[in-house]
Amino acid sequence: MTTLTPAKIAQLRALMSALPAALTGKIVEAARAGDEAMGDLLHACTRKPEVYARERFFAPLAPLSLDPAIARPSLAHIPPAMLATVWNWMDETLAPDITADMKARCANPLQPPDDRAEDALRAETSKRILSAIDELSDDPRATKQLRHRLGVSDFRAVRDLATIMRAAPVLRAAMTGIPDTVSELGEELSQTLRDRYDEACKTDPDAGVWFLYLVMARLTRPWAILRVFEKIVRRDDDFLLSRTDVSTIGDALLEDAAYYVSGFADIPSSSEAAHEMAAALTQFATVTVGMSREIGIRKDGGWGRQIMALRQRASAQMEAIHAAALAQLDKTVPDPHKALPARLKLSGEALEAAAARMEMFCTFLRLTRDDAPRAAAGGAHASVLDRISQRFDMASEMLLAQMRSAPGDGDLTERAAVVARLMTAMGQQESASVFLRRAAAARAA
Repeated sequence: MTTLTPAKIAQLRALMSALPAALTGKIVEAARAGDEAMGDLLHACTRKPEVYARERFFAPLAPLSLDPAIARPSLAHIPPAMLATVWNWMDETLAPDITADMKARCANPLQPPDDRAEDALRAETSKRILSAIDELSDDPRATKQLRHRLGVSDFRAVRDLATIMRAAPVLRAAMTGIPDTVSELGEELSQTLRDRYDEACKTDPDAGVWFLYLVMARLTRPWAILRVFEKIVRRDDDFLLSRTDVSTIGDALLEDAAYYVSGFADIPSSSEAAHEMAAALTQFATVTVGMSREIGIRKDGGWGRQIMALRQRASAQMEAIHAAALAQLDKTVPDPHKALPARLKLSGEALEAAAARMEMFCTFLRLTRDDAPRAAAGGAHASVLDRISQRFDMASEMLLAQMRSAPGDGDLTERAAVVARLMTAMGQQESASVFLRRAAAARAA
């Protein structure tokens, strides 16, 4: 690769930029599997030179800079849009010398990063950012202008960005050897994390909390980070986890929980939405229950009260979904023991539309069957599931009786197909199969 000329690199950039993003991602992964350097080169060539320079400069922030539209808040603490605006600020007024230096360093993607030199640039940038913010403290108008320029309501996240950039060498050393994905935080790894936290704090007190953030980003069960707190606090020396670090990580987990609650705040509008909402409920239940189990959160404590408030919100949202599901059930599979006006008897496209909407509810209710109790909606959820199942049973028996009396009635066949479809969506595949066989026999009688 060292023989590649600038012209060849330009051609490679043109080729990679012309390919679909999904395909380039697969190519980069495949290349990295065989040759990490080649994978890095191809990754760089999927970006415009300036974008590559910006990404490399802000690399220490990458695990906490995901898109907030698709990632939980603890992974989107400093979103991509903020990185872009801060880079533009640097490029235009704050640090054009630093952005020019990074662009020059990144012009040849074959040249590996020089962490020592680039960390010095990051530290200088951090200093300038914090100085610029502090200098505006007595100038409300200039403060407002800078907030507007950076697209923020306050400078907290910008200060965090600056702190992480300054602490990049400490954080890099602390994260060395930590697995990219941690599915189980065992005793040995917890001890290692405690020691790494100690070392980071001794070198840079501000690095401790960001080390915990970076570790949490690698945990498949993020709340398990609270297990490390116990390791740090339960010790014989005087070194204790700061209250700020504890509260910051706890607050981050609660922000994640609130994010997941918002994920099932509406009524399902499609099958895809039903699956996404169910996943959000599962994540909410997992985070809140996980937090409570890890450190025994008291209900009357600060975190406990917030968890209770979120659970009440989740319960209210589920009540709304339950009510909408039962209302849709009455439209799609009416109670066969109650008289129904002819104008409300659906068929054809109207019945298909109603069935599709009810199917969304059935999918969501089935997928959340096990997690609803952990989200403070267990009894109500079970009751709704029972009512729907009972309605399917009553309707199927009534339809079978009617089919035997009028085996050629197409409307009955249509409604039977809907009931079987909804049974399947509820996870009752065997019952649906038996019902369809009985319906076929009734029509043939």
